Amino acid sequence: MAVTTLVLENNPDREERHAILLNAVREHLENPDLTIEYTSRGQPVLKGSNKYISVTTTEKVMVCAVSDTPVGIDGEHTGRFIGETRTDFIAIAERFFTEEESDFVREGEDTGLRFAKVWVRKEAYCKYTGRGLVDFPNFSVTDGERFYGKINGIPVKRLNVNFPGSNEFIFAIVGDYS
Repeated sequence: MAVTTLVLENNPDREERHAILLNAVREHLENPDLTIEYTSRGQPVLKGSNKYISVTTTEKVMVCAVSDTPVGIDGEHTGRFIGETRTDFIAIAERFFTEEESDFVREGEDTGLRFAKVWVRKEAYCKYTGRGLVDFPNFSVTDGERFYGKINGIPVKRLNVNFPGSNEFIFAIVGDYS
Protein backbone atom coordinates (compact mmCIF):
# COMPACT_ATOMS: atom_id res chain seq x y z
CA MET A 1 0.00 0.00 0.00
CA ALA A 2 1.43 3.32 -1.02
CA VAL A 3 0.51 5.75 1.73
CA THR A 4 1.31 9.43 1.91
CA THR A 5 0.72 11.40 5.08
CA LEU A 6 -0.13 15.08 4.94
CA VAL A 7 0.49 17.05 8.12
CA LEU A 8 -1.85 20.01 8.29
CA GLU A 9 -2.94 22.64 10.77
CA ASN A 10 -6.03 21.62 12.71
CA ASN A 11 -8.78 24.20 13.00
CA PRO A 12 -11.60 24.07 15.55
CA ASP A 13 -14.07 25.27 12.93
CA ARG A 14 -15.42 22.31 10.92
CA GLU A 15 -15.79 24.26 7.67
CA GLU A 16 -12.28 25.71 7.93
CA ARG A 17 -10.86 22.28 8.72
CA HIS A 18 -12.65 20.82 5.70
CA ALA A 19 -11.29 23.60 3.45
CA ILE A 20 -7.73 23.03 4.69
CA LEU A 21 -8.06 19.29 4.08
CA LEU A 22 -9.68 19.68 0.66
CA ASN A 23 -7.05 22.14 -0.58
CA ALA A 24 -4.18 19.94 0.64
CA VAL A 25 -5.57 16.75 -0.93
CA ARG A 26 -6.35 18.54 -4.21
CA GLU A 27 -2.82 19.89 -4.34
CA HIS A 28 -1.25 16.54 -3.38
CA LEU A 29 -3.24 14.60 -5.98
CA GLU A 30 -2.99 17.44 -8.52
CA ASN A 31 -6.75 17.33 -9.03
CA PRO A 32 -8.55 20.67 -8.57
CA ASP A 33 -11.95 19.08 -9.27
CA LEU A 34 -11.73 16.54 -6.46
CA THR A 35 -14.30 16.77 -3.66
CA ILE A 36 -14.57 15.22 -0.22
CA GLU A 37 -17.88 13.86 1.05
CA TYR A 38 -18.56 12.24 4.41
CA THR A 39 -20.37 9.03 5.28
CA SER A 40 -23.09 9.00 7.94
CA ARG A 41 -20.34 8.10 10.44
CA GLY A 42 -18.20 11.08 9.39
CA GLN A 43 -15.68 9.09 7.35
CA PRO A 44 -14.22 11.18 4.50
CA VAL A 45 -14.56 9.80 0.96
CA LEU A 46 -12.81 11.22 -2.09
CA LYS A 47 -15.02 11.89 -5.12
CA GLY A 48 -13.26 12.25 -8.45
CA SER A 49 -10.31 10.06 -7.46
CA ASN A 50 -9.55 6.37 -7.02
CA LYS A 51 -7.62 7.10 -3.79
CA TYR A 52 -8.72 6.63 -0.19
CA ILE A 53 -8.22 8.94 2.77
CA SER A 54 -8.44 8.82 6.52
CA VAL A 55 -8.02 11.79 8.83
CA THR A 56 -7.17 12.31 12.47
CA THR A 57 -7.12 15.53 14.46
CA THR A 58 -5.44 16.06 17.79
CA GLU A 59 -4.44 19.32 19.40
CA LYS A 60 -3.28 21.70 16.63
CA VAL A 61 -2.44 18.92 14.17
CA MET A 62 -4.51 17.25 11.45
CA VAL A 63 -2.93 14.26 9.72
CA CYS A 64 -4.39 12.83 6.53
CA ALA A 65 -3.38 9.46 5.11
CA VAL A 66 -3.84 9.19 1.33
CA SER A 67 -3.66 5.66 -0.06
CA ASP A 68 -4.30 3.44 -3.07
CA THR A 69 -6.33 1.09 -0.85
CA PRO A 70 -8.66 1.59 2.14
CA VAL A 71 -6.83 3.06 5.13
CA GLY A 72 -7.52 4.08 8.72
CA ILE A 73 -5.41 6.47 10.79
CA ASP A 74 -5.67 7.80 14.30
CA GLY A 75 -3.45 9.81 16.59
CA GLU A 76 -3.37 11.39 20.00
CA HIS A 77 -1.28 13.98 21.79
CA THR A 78 0.36 12.10 24.66
CA GLY A 79 0.04 15.08 27.00
CA ARG A 80 -3.61 14.13 27.52
CA PHE A 81 -2.57 10.76 28.90
CA ILE A 82 0.56 11.23 31.00
CA GLY A 83 1.42 13.05 34.18
CA GLU A 84 -1.07 14.02 36.81
CA THR A 85 -4.57 13.36 35.62
CA ARG A 86 -7.92 12.59 37.17
CA THR A 87 -9.01 10.37 34.33
CA ASP A 88 -9.46 6.75 35.35
CA PHE A 89 -8.11 5.07 32.22
CA ILE A 90 -8.48 1.61 33.74
CA ALA A 91 -12.22 2.15 34.30
CA ILE A 92 -12.66 3.42 30.73
CA ALA A 93 -10.65 0.47 29.38
CA GLU A 94 -12.76 -1.99 31.37
CA ARG A 95 -15.91 -0.47 29.92
CA PHE A 96 -14.91 -0.16 26.25
CA PHE A 97 -11.94 -2.48 25.63
CA THR A 98 -11.63 -6.25 25.54
CA GLU A 99 -10.37 -8.12 28.59
CA GLU A 100 -6.89 -8.47 27.04
CA GLU A 101 -6.72 -4.76 26.28
CA SER A 102 -7.89 -3.85 29.78
CA ASP A 103 -5.18 -6.14 31.19
CA PHE A 104 -2.60 -4.38 29.02
CA VAL A 105 -3.67 -0.96 30.36
CA ARG A 106 -3.91 -2.14 33.98
CA GLU A 107 -0.62 -4.03 34.17
CA GLY A 108 1.74 -1.25 33.10
CA GLU A 109 3.30 1.63 34.96
CA ASP A 110 1.93 4.42 32.78
CA THR A 111 -1.72 3.45 32.41
CA GLY A 112 -2.61 6.64 30.51
CA LEU A 113 -0.03 6.11 27.79
CA ARG A 114 -0.83 2.39 27.57
CA PHE A 115 -4.51 3.32 27.22
CA ALA A 116 -3.67 5.77 24.38
CA LYS A 117 -1.65 3.14 22.51
CA VAL A 118 -4.63 0.77 22.55
CA TRP A 119 -7.09 3.56 21.71
CA VAL A 120 -5.29 4.80 18.57
CA ARG A 121 -5.01 1.28 17.18
CA LYS A 122 -8.67 0.53 17.85
CA GLU A 123 -9.88 3.83 16.40
CA ALA A 124 -7.65 3.49 13.32
CA TYR A 125 -9.13 0.03 12.72
CA CYS A 126 -12.68 1.37 13.11
CA LYS A 127 -11.89 4.13 10.62
CA TYR A 128 -10.56 1.48 8.24
CA THR A 129 -13.72 -0.64 8.51
CA GLY A 130 -16.10 2.32 8.69
CA ARG A 131 -18.02 0.68 11.53
CA GLY A 132 -17.26 3.23 14.20
CA LEU A 133 -16.45 3.06 17.90
CA VAL A 134 -19.45 0.85 18.60
CA ASP A 135 -17.27 -1.96 17.21
CA PHE A 136 -14.61 -1.57 19.97
CA PRO A 137 -15.67 -4.63 22.01
CA ASN A 138 -15.67 -6.89 18.94
CA PHE A 139 -11.91 -7.08 18.36
CA SER A 140 -8.65 -6.82 20.27
CA VAL A 141 -5.38 -5.12 19.32
CA THR A 142 -3.28 -6.88 21.98
CA ASP A 143 -2.97 -10.22 23.74
CA GLY A 144 -2.42 -8.32 26.99
CA GLU A 145 1.35 -8.16 26.60
CA ARG A 146 2.14 -7.07 23.05
CA PHE A 147 0.30 -5.58 20.10
CA TYR A 148 -0.93 -7.69 17.22
CA GLY A 149 0.52 -6.95 13.79
CA LYS A 150 -2.87 -7.71 12.23
CA ILE A 151 -6.51 -7.40 13.24
CA ASN A 152 -8.82 -9.78 11.41
CA GLY A 153 -6.07 -10.23 8.81
CA ILE A 154 -5.58 -6.49 8.24
CA PRO A 155 -2.15 -4.98 9.11
CA VAL A 156 -2.00 -2.44 11.93
CA LYS A 157 1.12 -0.63 13.04
CA ARG A 158 2.51 2.39 14.74
CA LEU A 159 3.02 5.25 12.30
CA ASN A 160 5.88 7.72 12.57
CA VAL A 161 4.81 11.15 11.39
CA ASN A 162 7.51 13.81 11.39
CA PHE A 163 6.74 17.43 12.21
CA PRO A 164 7.97 19.85 14.90
CA GLY A 165 6.87 18.37 18.24
CA SER A 166 5.87 15.02 16.74
CA ASN A 167 7.58 13.20 19.62
CA GLU A 168 4.60 14.29 21.77
CA PHE A 169 2.13 12.33 19.59
CA ILE A 170 1.37 8.71 18.82
CA PHE A 171 -0.22 7.54 15.59
CA ALA A 172 -1.43 4.21 14.23
CA ILE A 173 -2.33 3.18 10.70
CA VAL A 174 -4.40 0.27 9.43
CA GLY A 175 -4.52 -1.05 5.89
CA ASP A 176 -3.60 -3.85 3.53
CA TYR A 177 0.11 -3.36 2.80
CA SER A 178 0.54 -6.52 0.70
